[in-house]
Amino acid sequence: MSNPRQPLQKPAAEPQSDARGPAEADAEADIASLRVCVDAIDQKLLRLLNERSHYANVIGRIKKSVGLPVYVPSREAEVLQNVISANGGPLGNDAVQRLFERIIDETRALERQRYQDDNMR
Repeated sequence: MSNPRQPLQKPAAEPQSDARGPAEADAEADIASLRVCVDAIDQKLLRLLNERSHYANVIGRIKKSVGLPVYVPSREAEVLQNVISANGGPLGNDAVQRLFERIIDETRALERQRYQDDNMR
């Protein structure tokens, strides 16, 4: 079984060479450059997700302090509808919905953790 990370061996009739062809070298350079872009976007996403969680938790704390329900299903539906309406792809609407449902779930879990911690003090 061949290793998917290693190129296939050339037939024995052709001379073996360690040098990559120009197309392969260009492709590897393009991939490396694009991965730098993806990594930078990941860092931005992380910062934005934490910022979003911060504001959602502040809202939850305010709601709790005035006796409003923290979880409002209609607001969650509104958030999901907003992001789906703004979706221009290439992610499909179902994928966007699943991603934001997960973000909302994790934010809610953080709220529960903080409120439980507050109740223990």
